[in-house]
Amino acid sequence: MTTHLLGAVYALIAALLYGGADFSGGVAARRLNQYQVLLITALTGAAVMFIVALLWGEGFPSSKSIFNAGLAGIFGSIGLATLYKALAFKRAGIVAPASAVVAAAVPVVYSAFAEGLPDTVTLSGFILAGIGIWLTTRLDVVNGEISNDGLIQGIISGLAFGGFFIFIARIEPGYIFSPLIFGKLAAAAVSLIFIINKRLPTPNPIKHPIAVFSGFLDISANVLYLVSTSLTRVDIAAVLVCTYPAATVILAVLIFKEKISRSQAFGVLVCVIAVAMIIV
Repeated sequence: MTTHLLGAVYALIAALLYGGADFSGGVAARRLNQYQVLLITALTGAAVMFIVALLWGEGFPSSKSIFNAGLAGIFGSIGLATLYKALAFKRAGIVAPASAVVAAAVPVVYSAFAEGLPDTVTLSGFILAGIGIWLTTRLDVVNGEISNDGLIQGIISGLAFGGFFIFIARIEPGYIFSPLIFGKLAAAAVSLIFIINKRLPTPNPIKHPIAVFSGFLDISANVLYLVSTSLTRVDIAAVLVCTYPAATVILAVLIFKEKISRSQAFGVLVCVIAVAMIIV
């Protein structure tokens, strides 16, 4: 297996984990404020990475890695908080597709300037992936519940996630777990500032295990994405990760026997074709 293909596999596994993390985080946000959920998920991730870094014997990262991880954590916290709020208010039908497509597009534009455009087949795969992501996550509007506000939230969330994908990929090779500690601590700091400003109570993780579970899935996905960016281009890893809605739909059909719309089914098919074009 080539390093490029291995990086693609890691990115696709990360996509599965991100899908589960977003779903469980959205469920937790129905009982908590989005910043309370974010604080729990961030601290969970930091704790897990601290333990793993000690067991792995990983040294202290460079200041450059800490800086990039911190920026990634800040951007990621903004994206997650926006997404959690939208999911809690049942705006997933417009927020999820807009967020995923924009999040995939930002690293593509960045890589075009930093590394040059990929080959024609891969670039065509990117375009197909964007179409597939939108179709897979798009839900029918019922009784006008989805407003233009949802689109704005989706774009903000997507831009923030795009920034996260770029900066986490700038962590220096050789360090995986220890830089992510600082990334999650930065995210926790952002959420704590909003919690204090809004005079919200500090959440008890023990009483909200679904938020803890979301944090575990999210940090696991972070690790796999970081590894994938060391094996393949940033834009390829990011676009593959952003196909997570298709993976979520497939799992829902296989495990929970859920029914999906024709547009979602077509979107999954488009994503599968796009993935094949990207990893060739």
